[in-house]
Amino acid sequence: MFLALAVLTIIALRDVRNNRLVQTTGAVWLVFNVLHFCYHVQHLDMYGTRDQVLNAVSLSALVLLAALLLVPILPARRSDSR
Repeated sequence: MFLALAVLTIIALRDVRNNRLVQTTGAVWLVFNVLHFCYHVQHLDMYGTRDQVLNAVSLSALVLLAALLLVPILPARRSDSR
């Protein structure tokens, strides 16, 4: 799973101007990260307080980063030099 996500991410990094590819990569990472977050939040009792907080914060950050990839890239404005 992680290797497949890594391959998809590398392909998206090579063609970052392709909105559809970047958004698809973001959607895939978002699905994975939401499920991963939900699992770990339900199993926080096995960790100490510091690790509970770090797990919740870091996994939440990954969900937010994946969601940011869903935001479309605005095309660069061309300047008319006359």
